[in-house]
Amino acid sequence: MVLEQLYSADWIEQRSRYAFIMGFAYSIIGMASALFLFPEDPALVAVAFTSLLIVPSLNKLFSIEENKEAREQKFNLIELFKDHIDLFNIYFFLFMGILVTFALFAVILPSVATSRLFEQQLAIVGLAGKAYASYDTFLSILSNNFRVLVFCFLASFIYGAGSIFIITWNASVWGAVFGAVAKHSADVSGNPVIYLFVTLGAVFPHMFTEASSYFLAAISGGVISKATLREKFGSPEFTRILQDALILFGLALVVLVVAAYIEVYVTEKLMVLLNVRG
Repeated sequence: MVLEQLYSADWIEQRSRYAFIMGFAYSIIGMASALFLFPEDPALVAVAFTSLLIVPSLNKLFSIEENKEAREQKFNLIELFKDHIDLFNIYFFLFMGILVTFALFAVILPSVATSRLFEQQLAIVGLAGKAYASYDTFLSILSNNFRVLVFCFLASFIYGAGSIFIITWNASVWGAVFGAVAKHSADVSGNPVIYLFVTLGAVFPHMFTEASSYFLAAISGGVISKATLREKFGSPEFTRILQDALILFGLALVVLVVAAYIEVYVTEKLMVLLNVRG
């Protein structure tokens, strides 16, 4: 693609914070393309176009990550984190860039335009309903998020960077919903942008941990995918990469449980404390 020629994968890996700008810009291009080509139903198409713009860069980054793994002589937990922290940060900043873009458009645009452009994202709220702090709610949320986690792993394994679609979708949902909540909380006299950041502050602990689990699963699946293509099956290099990737997936599971706990037992209290109304 033309846009990825503006920067190299090595450059963005060393400057992961610029992935926020990449996510922001690609989201705007994705939404504009969806509105132009599919004006009747742009919501899901915007996510697809945004994901397509990101995939080539992520595939190159996965190749870099696999090369790092192949050079390691033995397992070292600290080195494992060092090898993948750059890609994790890129996922995080991409995610936040996409989320902020969708949130700002949800705040700035008139309600009629918002409901049209983000119809699929806002429909999630209606399906989810209000969550109450209980063990059954915790298990239900954990079960649903576990399916997303497994999909992130499998999509990365099968398609290389395929998990970026579900990660972009989650960012767009959270962004559109947070923007809508902020606009509602501001009422007539308040500033919706201020309420947007207040809302983000209330949900950030849950959002960060849940999204982090998806990033780890995506990195795990993507690294295994590249190793399968580039290393001989059963070789010491392949075995070591597989071991490291499975450890990352195990960590993703632990983080997912923590995220579900925070969502059920902490986030609601923070939203009440900060006077955020859904």
